[in-house]
Amino acid sequence: MARFWKEKLDPSQHTDFMGHNHVGGLPVQPPRDNLIEHWVYFVSVCSFTFQFQSLQQLEECLAYFSQKLHPSSIVPNITLEHDWQRWEQRLPQWLFEEAKRQKVVKALQSALREFQT
Repeated sequence: MARFWKEKLDPSQHTDFMGHNHVGGLPVQPPRDNLIEHWVYFVSVCSFTFQFQSLQQLEECLAYFSQKLHPSSIVPNITLEHDWQRWEQRLPQWLFEEAKRQKVVKALQSALREFQT
């Protein structure tokens, strides 16, 4: 059973894993205007919790998991491969098993519909 929820952004607790190539992610910068609420979105499925800083990141993850086959992850002229892994390369490989991939896609679709309303 997938769960999804959102929390108000707290830079001391939340990290941006998708926006950067750093292994542990980078701290999220608080919005400049305190009157605008900024949300962090979570989707927990298959014993893994995804954390998104925006709905755009959630849509990007959904698009990635919707594909059965993925293009090569080799980036030319990068010799520090452990420092330059993209977000999808740092995910656990068992999430890409077909049965789990389908559950992830379904959960991300449900979460996106819920968060957009």
